[in-house]
Amino acid sequence: MEITSHGGNIYDFAASAPVDFSSNINPFGPPEYALSAARDAITSLARYPDSSQRAIAGAFSAWLGVGADELVFGNGASDLINAVMAALAPSRVVVAYPTFSEYMSSARAMRVPVAGFPSFPERGFAFDVRGMEKTVTAGDMLITCQPNNPTGVVWTADELARLAGACTERGAFLLADECFINLTSPRSPSCLGMIRDFNVVVLRALTKDFSAPGLRVGFAVARPDVVRAIRERLQPWPLNCVGEAFAIACARNPEPFLSESASRLALLRESLSRGLSELGFVPNPGNANFILARGDGVSAGELYDRLLERSLLIRRCANFETLSGEYFRVAVKRAGDNESLLSGLASIVLR
Repeated sequence: MEITSHGGNIYDFAASAPVDFSSNINPFGPPEYALSAARDAITSLARYPDSSQRAIAGAFSAWLGVGADELVFGNGASDLINAVMAALAPSRVVVAYPTFSEYMSSARAMRVPVAGFPSFPERGFAFDVRGMEKTVTAGDMLITCQPNNPTGVVWTADELARLAGACTERGAFLLADECFINLTSPRSPSCLGMIRDFNVVVLRALTKDFSAPGLRVGFAVARPDVVRAIRERLQPWPLNCVGEAFAIACARNPEPFLSESASRLALLRESLSRGLSELGFVPNPGNANFILARGDGVSAGELYDRLLERSLLIRRCANFETLSGEYFRVAVKRAGDNESLLSGLASIVLR
């Protein structure tokens, strides 16, 4: 079977949907209070959503400590990547790879050239920050993924500050994708505090945090002039009323759900990583709710096929640049699911 560009493609197996380790979703949601708000919003289906996004901007402004005019909401993070690209119209996109493919896909769709800085397993997938910092020039858009998908490597606060400074000094922009940041433990450094003093756009989504990829709610945080430009590139009603109500409930009550999820995931990640190591796999260290691992003498394609026989779906990573066919990525899930994955892997490698 062809490797898809993203995880979460359970629809090829609709007859018996597998346990999905290919998409990195918080396994402890969605929270009931947000589901209740979404159910109540069904009574609003006969009305258009508010195209000015006033209620949701107010809720997220109070949560994040930014201005309502510094927020714009879209139909998931991917929708906003395209809108940011269109609004800022970069002459070039600069990325460290392997990383999330939508950055490059969006750039190429708009015929924007991409300059890539590879990171390699023998160096722990460390970023070439010096190279990226030196290459940035006027009109560029530099993109970071925090923590990086699929490697799980974290950008340090110093690295982010250096890149934001270089972009601002030279008339470029930094797009900081932080869609995984709320589920990291210890907490990864954020660029949210930079948006007023630097040319920085922060991207986040409810998909991972609150287990709601089906509702498609993402948002960007930036200076008001940049927010207005992004909003002009979105459709008039990028959110539906159900997704908006769900998001508002999450923004009004983010804790203790998020911090408890991050703490529980950290323990589960440690256990799953240890189990992978004991089976001979090489998990990449990190603090995210997913793990990139490499098999020793066994291809990810074989693992994928054999695990599907047990209704377990993993993410093969051979279509990420610099990753060989032995690499795969798995989400950190609840203990029982993680044990099923390790049992399935053991049946393959210990046979």
